[in-house]
Amino acid sequence: MTRWMPRPRGGLWQNPDFMKLWAAQSLSAVGTRFTREGLPMIAALTLDASATDLGLLVALSAVPGVILSPFLGSWIDRTRRRRVLIMADLVRATVLVSLPIMAWFSAITIGQIMIVATLVALFSMVFSTADNAYLPTVVERDQLLEGNAKLATTDAVAETAGPALAGVCIQILTAPFAILFDALSYLWSAILLGSIRRVEPPLVTGEHAPNLWRETKEGLAFVFTHPVLRPTTLCIASMTFCLYFFAPLYVLYAVRDLGIKPGMLGFIVALGGISALIGARFAERAGTLFAPRRLLMGMLITYGLVSCLIPLAQGPLWLKAALLCVSQLFGDGLYVVFYTNAVALRQKVTPDAMRGREGGTLHLLTGGLGFIAALIAGAGADIVGIRSVLWVAALGLTLSSLWLLLLPKNLED
Repeated sequence: MTRWMPRPRGGLWQNPDFMKLWAAQSLSAVGTRFTREGLPMIAALTLDASATDLGLLVALSAVPGVILSPFLGSWIDRTRRRRVLIMADLVRATVLVSLPIMAWFSAITIGQIMIVATLVALFSMVFSTADNAYLPTVVERDQLLEGNAKLATTDAVAETAGPALAGVCIQILTAPFAILFDALSYLWSAILLGSIRRVEPPLVTGEHAPNLWRETKEGLAFVFTHPVLRPTTLCIASMTFCLYFFAPLYVLYAVRDLGIKPGMLGFIVALGGISALIGARFAERAGTLFAPRRLLMGMLITYGLVSCLIPLAQGPLWLKAALLCVSQLFGDGLYVVFYTNAVALRQKVTPDAMRGREGGTLHLLTGGLGFIAALIAGAGADIVGIRSVLWVAALGLTLSSLWLLLLPKNLED
């Protein structure tokens, strides 16, 4: 039997397994922006989709989280997480390749876009849940904040370069062929993950035979009775509900209502990556300077207020673009500091045997509320206008911070 190897000491730069995990996500993170920007642009510009269509597109992406996430969490706690990560990458690559193939034959339909979005979202959720559970395998407990900060840096760089590259490539190559880059990035990620040599610790299966129903209920009970996990879960879930109002409408709002071209929009979104990069650089520092409760509440309240600049955008093109730029320059950094510290806090208080179920429970709420929010957003935008829906979302982000009042006042990180 293979003996579990102890994790290496020292900084994460000297940890080859973490570096491979980090590298595996880097190019994939850039590629993901091609799909995130590309799918709604295919729907809006090529297929002339309505706000309701885009709301349904995002809602279908949330369906897997509603139905499967708790059970996937239990399954991940019973299996080798690196294998799950590789499998999720390969499936996403295969699904995305179908878009440029069908585009070559001029046969893309809104139905295919929705199927691709749903499958990619499903296996992205699988990857995210397994990744959250796998990170503590390759880093020490006191390095979790550093590890999450470095992964957030990757996302920030991707947010800087990805949308700008995506906007230009979509404008030159068209969206379906630009998305091919994302498919290749998932293949790259799978190869790098396969090169990790560190053996995962033995699975803790307990005294009972595997039973997904029982283990799922145990996971739900654990999260909703925990003094830290309960309020942070409710906070992130309500925050996600509000963000799903933006998800189906932002591109449509910018391109149709504000008259911003795809290339310019790509660069505007890329500005958020600069903010996110700064946030990622300071997330670890902020986590050591401030108490978790105060830090998380302050970041989320400010993030919600900055998001109000998006529905405020009106007037001449330069002013509309400027307001979106300011929102991106500040909002993404605030979000990264909040989320990086929230994830590290949750990982620290969750035992290894429960990590998959903890992540699955979170995905259950975020996926379920995201599904509802996307449907409401699309239908509401067609009835009262996109701007009004975005106002509700921005104010809701600020109110989401109230859940954090339930965190223990003497909480230590």
